[in-house]
Amino acid sequence: MEAVYIILICFAASIVPFGIIFVFVSTQQIFKNTMYRSPKKPRTRSCSDSSIAEHKHMFELGTAWAEGHRDKIEEVHIVNDGLNLYGQYINLNNDKCAFIVQGRTESLLYSYYYADVYAKNGYNILVIDTRAHGLSDGKYVTAGVKEYEDIIVWIDLIKQRYGIESFLLHGVCIGAASAIYAYCATKGDSPIKKIVTDGLYTNYYEMFRNHIINFNKPVLFFIYLTFFYARVVTGGDVLNKTPYKHMKDVDLPILFLWSDKDVFATPDKSLELFEACASKQKEMRFFPKGNHSYVRYYNTEEYDRTIEEFINRE
Repeated sequence: MEAVYIILICFAASIVPFGIIFVFVSTQQIFKNTMYRSPKKPRTRSCSDSSIAEHKHMFELGTAWAEGHRDKIEEVHIVNDGLNLYGQYINLNNDKCAFIVQGRTESLLYSYYYADVYAKNGYNILVIDTRAHGLSDGKYVTAGVKEYEDIIVWIDLIKQRYGIESFLLHGVCIGAASAIYAYCATKGDSPIKKIVTDGLYTNYYEMFRNHIINFNKPVLFFIYLTFFYARVVTGGDVLNKTPYKHMKDVDLPILFLWSDKDVFATPDKSLELFEACASKQKEMRFFPKGNHSYVRYYNTEEYDRTIEEFINRE
């Protein structure tokens, strides 16, 4: 019997290290695939996924809109957190600025897809390559936890250089979370006067989890480990800093846009987020078509009309 115990102990001793290595490697791989950009990867502003027809078309439409305003585009640049970050400003001689913040994987060219309704309604346009995207520096994506600090610096630049005192933030997915965090961090004397969110989630854990489920990846066990690893590596607490927790501090005019078909920012959770928002000037709209980040593509006229009515409402 003692021999059996010895064999089992030896077996366990040999298996446990391999298990630890497997868990670490798997966690690191998930992190690299979702929240990391290798310094060796070429920095471009090309479409992030041309295999999806809608995605490619949105990128092309955004790029074409920018081309139509090429004579008004000004290259802008900031340094924050030791990173060189790049953007473009379209000066239409207005006294307000619509700052469009895209979701994960996209460059600033994608953001122009949402610009037209704002340009037609008295806003200058600011788009940026968020950290670890496009031409900007950075290796890590932190779901808005670090990115919102960059937004605040960008706004300061536009205020100082162009004298703009009123900003609207239009955020898509992670960009929407960044917008919420930026407002709450500057609340009291914030130049952010209105926010439009597209596909805002309650917390990044739910978003991450729903992506894994949707793509049938057997790695749910690794989510917390991945987020813990991300906090150690990036310094951003993507698990505990959430849009839902900030809703009690959101008291400006805000428009929430979602899709009934969204499997990532699901309708039930979206309603919870809306109910938690403290603003007395909050509005929401669910559209019948389009999955996450494709709402405007399938409901263009209604999407723009909803925004137009919101931004012109006193």
